[in-house]
Amino acid sequence: MAKKDLNNHGLPLNLFAGKRILVVEEDHFVAVEARQLLEAAGARITGATFPFAIGMIDPEATDAAILDIRLDGEAAFLIADRLYNLGIPFVFATSHVDASVKDSFGGFHLCGDLHALGDIALALFSPKPH
Repeated sequence: MAKKDLNNHGLPLNLFAGKRILVVEEDHFVAVEARQLLEAAGARITGATFPFAIGMIDPEATDAAILDIRLDGEAAFLIADRLYNLGIPFVFATSHVDASVKDSFGGFHLCGDLHALGDIALALFSPKPH
């Protein structure tokens, strides 16, 4: 498969360049697609499933994380708490279109849509107002 050039779309995907991203996604196919898109944008990906994700969080080797909000039970929140305590930026995402997830948790739709990936890049790496 030819490598996609994702940065010619006027999207902020270049924010992923050189970043080490932990992706915790329950759906294997979504995880593979997200990994391919993120790597094409220049990111280095660590993929994990719960319960292994918590042990894979290393502040020296993780710049940000994308967490599936639909992990079993409270898993996503346990991982989010650990990331928060370490000061690692993260977003909740889901491969399911569910407006209530976005409204409740400020999450994103993780899919093959480059605009969705651009929104995630901005949320993780754009400068935050003080």
